[in-house]
Amino acid sequence: MADRRFVAFAVLAVGCGPGDRTVLRSKGSDTMVNLMVRLSERHAQRRPQAVLAVSGGGSGTGIAGLVDGTTDFAAASREIKAHELAAARERGVRPHATVLAHDGLAVYVHRDNPIARLSIADLRCIYADGGGCTTWSSLGVSLACPGGDEIIRLGRHNNSGTHEYFRETVLGRRGSFAPTMEQSGTQQVVDVISTAPCAIGYGGMGYQSDAVRFVCVAEDDPGPCHEPSLASVTAGRYPFARPLYLYTDGPPTGEAAAFVSWALGPEGQALVLASGFVPTGGAGT
Repeated sequence: MADRRFVAFAVLAVGCGPGDRTVLRSKGSDTMVNLMVRLSERHAQRRPQAVLAVSGGGSGTGIAGLVDGTTDFAAASREIKAHELAAARERGVRPHATVLAHDGLAVYVHRDNPIARLSIADLRCIYADGGGCTTWSSLGVSLACPGGDEIIRLGRHNNSGTHEYFRETVLGRRGSFAPTMEQSGTQQVVDVISTAPCAIGYGGMGYQSDAVRFVCVAEDDPGPCHEPSLASVTAGRYPFARPLYLYTDGPPTGEAAAFVSWALGPEGQALVLASGFVPTGGAGT
């Protein structure tokens, strides 16, 4: 899946005169950026007078943009933090959350990696500073890579909601990462893993390709494991299920409200599903 975060405005800003067009801005989650571009393109076909310009930068960037008035929508793969909410209120901004979709934060490995399953404890052993799991053989996996079988850890930048979610869920709120190659988005994580058989990474479930695969993740070592899917996320079986938010300054109005209403409707939620995420109504949408 190509990274399309900078395409939206160039595609959408044609076909209407400046006086006829309302420009809405969406900034934030890199997990959500391809989904937002798809939604913006389709929405423009049905309502060309409303242009949605999409950019990424991470959930924190989007929320900061909402606070300082440089975006209409903050796309976020996590809830707003207390200090962000306080900063917003100081500026007279009233963050209002709409759940656009649901995501299973996926653990990705190369398609040739034979690892059958990982528990949250295993992931902590891999990713925690001093966790102890530095080679695939330490996890009982035979994997030949150039230079040995050292685990190559991939992650997301610390302004990413995905980074925050993974850290808090796997390492704990005060946990710290072992040395990790940070990437700007899930697409970049997947691209690196596709060429590095000893790599592992995490990100949104909508970025699977033929070169990588999901790992089956278990809450506990003896318990059942699950891969992220429409069924497992909808049923609450997948341990890394999370909502994906659009934050606005108060409930959306005007063209912003029209976009949100459409995105939560059948056509918008069909695009959520086509983008590899879970619609707000689950399997029934």
